[in-house]
Amino acid sequence: MAIPFFRKDRNKPDPEQAPHQKTEEPYTDFGTLTPGSPGSFGIVVEEVGSSGESAIDEAAMLYASNQPDNAEALLRSLLIGNDPRAWHMLFDLYRLAQREADFEKLALEFAMRFECSPPVWKAREDKAKKGKGVSRPLVLPAELDGSIGEKLSHILASLEKDATLQLDFSQVANVDQAGAQAMADMLGKTRKTKLKFQVSGASSIIELLKSRTQPEPGTQGYWQMLLAVYQMLGKQEDFENLAVDFAVAFELSPPSWENVLAAQEVAAPVPDIPKDAFALSGVISETSQEQIARLMQYAESRPDVVVDCSAVTRVDYAFVGHLIGQLMQILGNGKTITLQGQNALVNELFRVMGIDQLARMVPAKLV
Repeated sequence: MAIPFFRKDRNKPDPEQAPHQKTEEPYTDFGTLTPGSPGSFGIVVEEVGSSGESAIDEAAMLYASNQPDNAEALLRSLLIGNDPRAWHMLFDLYRLAQREADFEKLALEFAMRFECSPPVWKAREDKAKKGKGVSRPLVLPAELDGSIGEKLSHILASLEKDATLQLDFSQVANVDQAGAQAMADMLGKTRKTKLKFQVSGASSIIELLKSRTQPEPGTQGYWQMLLAVYQMLGKQEDFENLAVDFAVAFELSPPSWENVLAAQEVAAPVPDIPKDAFALSGVISETSQEQIARLMQYAESRPDVVVDCSAVTRVDYAFVGHLIGQLMQILGNGKTITLQGQNALVNELFRVMGIDQLARMVPAKLV
């Protein structure tokens, strides 16, 4: 395993040097990063150049070097490229600096650019949730079949008044006719109860159902489910276009559009952090030696080392080398490492410095 850390030119970024942008490869999902291979503990330290560094890398290192103003300026220049990492990093920068007005302004830009619900400032999010029940997220299975009907019935029966059902379609890889019909029936019933929804993975389930909506016998369930999903998300134009195609294909009257509260589209829920995870907090720097020593003690008695980084505000650039050394020691002892809940600025620093080759990374979601 190669660790791209010990580089000739790995000095702190020069604040006077204007960061230069480079073309990046297309980026898809920054919420789930590829873990390192815990089964291989041979470590090779390579000396490599910095030609592969991108503007995102530079922004992460500027922030790590305690240059938030320079990092902010660079990130704002990257928004035009619609790279989700730049938006996520800037949202987290404003959150950490308690700059609510700038966060809200960026949220408005985000909503206009991407035509979807923007991230919510935490204080406002907490206020909105106060006084109403929120269900646990329902992560739908990879194989969505007829058995989902009974499960949905139990969940609906157990919901509190004014609860919000959180449907996560992001794991669904296949839907059969019975599963599609069960979902369509459930969504039809809930319109009468005015149940509120939050939905993640909407685009993936829509594309999957589109591939199944053929004018053939035995496919009506897919059409019904896609119509129900469009209704739930408030996509009236898509609903009405599909309804016309449904009527033509099957010579049946299609469902009618109903004016109901549209579901809120949200990021897929982050897996719960285990209760016995080791929590790091604050700025991780030379003054954090005691925290790191406790981490090493925690790791001694566990084969799987889970580190909760949700309270980490920044990892100092000058301290990354020491942190990498400690993680390499844990890995070399035959253990696996998971770094979970870190903000986007810290997560991108970890990626730049090759820590994603040492640990599975589960960063905080943009919500």
